[in-house]
Amino acid sequence: GDRAMGNVTTSDLPADRTGIKKILDLSRKLNYHQYVKHVNGEDLNSGSLTAIPWTLLDSVSLHEALDASFNSIPEIPRDLPLHLPHLTYINLSYNCLTCLPDSIFLFLHLRTLLLSHNQLQTLPASFIHLSKLQKLDLSHNSLTQLSEDIGNLPALQRLNVSNNKLQKLPLSLGRSQTLHLLLAVSNKCCVPPQSVCNQGSDATLNYLRTQVPNGLPSCEPTTAKFNIFKRKRGHVLHSSVPNPHSARSLYVQEQTHTTNTTSRNRTPLRPPPHGTKLDADTLMDRVLGILYGAAIGDAIGIATELMTPDECRFHYNAETLSYSDIIRDKHRVRWRPGDWTTDFDQTILLLDSLLKWGGVVDELDFAQQLEAYCRVGFPELGDTEEPLVGNTIQRVLSDPTYLQDPHGAARRLCHKVEDQDDVLFEYCDNSCLTRTVVLGVPQFHDLKEVSANAIRICGATHHDPRCLATAVVVSATIALMLQGNHDITKDKSMEEMLQVAMATGCKHLSRPSHLKAFEHYCRLNDYESIEVWAPHQNQMTFCFKTMAAGLVTLRSRQDFRSAITELVMLGGDSNTHASVAGALLGAYWGYRALPHDWVNGLPEPQASLLNMKANALLDIMGIP
Repeated sequence: GDRAMGNVTTSDLPADRTGIKKILDLSRKLNYHQYVKHVNGEDLNSGSLTAIPWTLLDSVSLHEALDASFNSIPEIPRDLPLHLPHLTYINLSYNCLTCLPDSIFLFLHLRTLLLSHNQLQTLPASFIHLSKLQKLDLSHNSLTQLSEDIGNLPALQRLNVSNNKLQKLPLSLGRSQTLHLLLAVSNKCCVPPQSVCNQGSDATLNYLRTQVPNGLPSCEPTTAKFNIFKRKRGHVLHSSVPNPHSARSLYVQEQTHTTNTTSRNRTPLRPPPHGTKLDADTLMDRVLGILYGAAIGDAIGIATELMTPDECRFHYNAETLSYSDIIRDKHRVRWRPGDWTTDFDQTILLLDSLLKWGGVVDELDFAQQLEAYCRVGFPELGDTEEPLVGNTIQRVLSDPTYLQDPHGAARRLCHKVEDQDDVLFEYCDNSCLTRTVVLGVPQFHDLKEVSANAIRICGATHHDPRCLATAVVVSATIALMLQGNHDITKDKSMEEMLQVAMATGCKHLSRPSHLKAFEHYCRLNDYESIEVWAPHQNQMTFCFKTMAAGLVTLRSRQDFRSAITELVMLGGDSNTHASVAGALLGAYWGYRALPHDWVNGLPEPQASLLNMKANALLDIMGIP
């Protein structure tokens, strides 16, 4: 849902010694409806700036960044560089600039200049003297030509000129030693042919490059800090036990004395004596890793949802990806930086239902929760309008009998397209998957029960057998990791474990074409072969792709930040892929090893809500 907008894009921003960014922020924080009005020019009386404030022009300021995006500014004053001489970052996207002043080159320190969604027709000749400029966004303007020498900008690394009226790209861009990303889709180019430009950055640069090879910077690995979860024990666990060590011995005791029925009632999800080989601390770390891994995967994944890989590389630095870098555009104005989306919202809904029913998975209760959520979102998380849920969920909820018979509604929706060609991928999207990661937890020691629960909850909106099979694979994989019978640090045991999960899911497929596709996606070993980005949304959200992303991530056993960043930087349906992959990798590494800044960057009240639900889940599992 739309949650109030947050701060500016900071990936390219300077930090002073205290780490505080010296930003002059004049941008407007718009929600989706305001965004649409602004783009259509219907919000002129809305507090939108129609000029750079004159108060800035009667002093010299030390600001290093200026963000005045989403206003109605028609020009940059000629003497602005004299008053803001230290700027390294300027964002004037979504204004109504028609030209830039000749004096622009006096921004001697400028590294990032973002001018997308204006009405620029030409650039001044002096532009070429911006000797520090590394990143330039001129997309969505009305440029008909670029100056022949633009490739001589000595520091230029990333240039976006998509959605203009350019007829050719200067050959000097091919001679640039520094340029490694050039986006020029949706122009009218003859040189290179527009068809080449539309293939993306590599094809365009290869066409322009004469002999010049291009060196790319390598990234330094970041050091890890461990997360410590704030465990708040509910009244379920004996508060007479003052220290956690005796709480642990009590846990071991109670695990062995299953006759103790009162504790059974309060801790209905306590695993039986031989249900897991993991000790209580490791089990807790993995359960928390699943929940927080899915939450932060969704929250960081929204950075690139629906983008092409080139757009991802243009807007973000893979080495430092953080919530505050997330750009604001038509899609992303809906969320505050660090907020998760409807994918993880559904996980919270299911967790709520599970806690309410003492660990019992009930599709009718979940259907009621989902129906209410689709009308109003999560008011307690600041939602003010209905959330953006996938097509399948919208359609199935419009069935008048949905609340009485969610499975029947999903089945009827599916049968409407049963006879059509499979390439449409209609109603077999992944919007049912993030929530199913929770289903690897209750009764994890019993795979039959786990897969029945996955079918029950996935089937509450998605009836396509491919969705059901995928949901089972995801929840079974998580359950097997909680059982702890496989040494997943070793390739062979990891593969044996995944084979069990895949065989469990495979039982739900009967069509040869489905089985063949399932086997193909189960076998993949790298992200590239998943083809994460695709021209049609149905192809991007195909449930097998999300499953494959999760399996590839788990097989890689890379650290969480590297693996999830690499996946997110491929765009497509990045947040759902990253959420499911984040849950699987979170189960592997545990909560302690998740990226510290991604966990701590979850905003309030989201962070407290998740903390509360996670504690309640640990309570009913009887984990001290």
